[in-house]
Amino acid sequence: MSQEKSRKVKKTPPYKKSLAKLRVRTREKDRRLKELGEVLGAAFDALHEGIMVIDDEMNILVLNRYMRELFRIPNEYEGKKCYEVIQGSLIPCRGVSCRRVMFKGEWEEEELVLLIDGDKRVFEVRTYPWRLERGVRGVIRTFTDITHRRAVEELEVLKGVSRYMAHTVRNAVMPLGGYLRIIAKKCDCEEGNPYFRIMEETLRNLEEAVDEYTDFIKAKVEQVYEPLDLMEVIRLLPELIWSEEAKSINLPRYLGHLEISFRIVPSSFVVRGNRALFTKGLLYMVKGAHQTFKEFCSLKGDLEIEAQVKDGVLELVARLRGVEVPEGVLVTMVQPWAYAQQEPAFHHWSLAIFHEAVEKHGGRLVVRREDGSTSFHASFSKKDLS
Repeated sequence: MSQEKSRKVKKTPPYKKSLAKLRVRTREKDRRLKELGEVLGAAFDALHEGIMVIDDEMNILVLNRYMRELFRIPNEYEGKKCYEVIQGSLIPCRGVSCRRVMFKGEWEEEELVLLIDGDKRVFEVRTYPWRLERGVRGVIRTFTDITHRRAVEELEVLKGVSRYMAHTVRNAVMPLGGYLRIIAKKCDCEEGNPYFRIMEETLRNLEEAVDEYTDFIKAKVEQVYEPLDLMEVIRLLPELIWSEEAKSINLPRYLGHLEISFRIVPSSFVVRGNRALFTKGLLYMVKGAHQTFKEFCSLKGDLEIEAQVKDGVLELVARLRGVEVPEGVLVTMVQPWAYAQQEPAFHHWSLAIFHEAVEKHGGRLVVRREDGSTSFHASFSKKDLS
């Protein structure tokens, strides 16, 4: 009689089954958390505004790509203080809203002006509080670049001022010239009288200042751009300084005090530009050089204008020989509004208009003081234009 041996099946203890299920659920939860972290990271990096998450000790937890690229922050930022990474400082920033928002639990908005790569940038910064159940807390800060918006708003204000000046000041100045001649006749005062000439010159300067300011505002307004050969326009400059357009900016009033020479190497340099704006900028360059000569009372001077394309860069230099502008005045020459109360200073808008025309065509203007001369050096690179 054969005996069947029954196999004994080992039963898995219930606690082991529970542990196995728990491990599976934990792995699934970890996978989902990892996916969620990747999705949030990708979403933060997709935003074209800065996101920064910090804890209550001001340690950085998260920085999105926009912030890392804007401030050139390396990837090893986690755990570092926000003021160390963003401002390069060893002490916390004064007046920022982070601490205040943490304690109050209410979000705040502020504007910050930051200097990035030498350019002033305006950011709208919002700070929001966050808190975990276990008591850890901190803030989320968003950085939105509103530089362009503020520039447009400021330009609208300047345009309003320009219209006011053009209307009110010019309407007041124009009759004064006629009244001045009537007074001269009534008083038997010849037009050659020095006092008469001083008064007439003052009225002319006032009217011209209004015209220059108006042209400066026009230069700042967005233009229509199309392919333009800058060298072609520069080659026409010897004829342009005697043109009707030169008369419209009162350039002939200044010509004759300086001997102008040109050294323009024939070439081509095509960018997207506006012919009218660039032409006016060149004429104001010549006018600005003459105003510089007159302003700093030089007895003798020459204006050398050179242009050539070398290694893909257009170099345009207006060199004013015999006029050495004081070092402290150089910065005032392209920003007369910022130094109106400084003395000595350059109180004309001509070079500011030239500067605006250069920048609008992808160029950079530098005013230099050299041995016995002052130069206005504009360089254009095609890669600067998008």
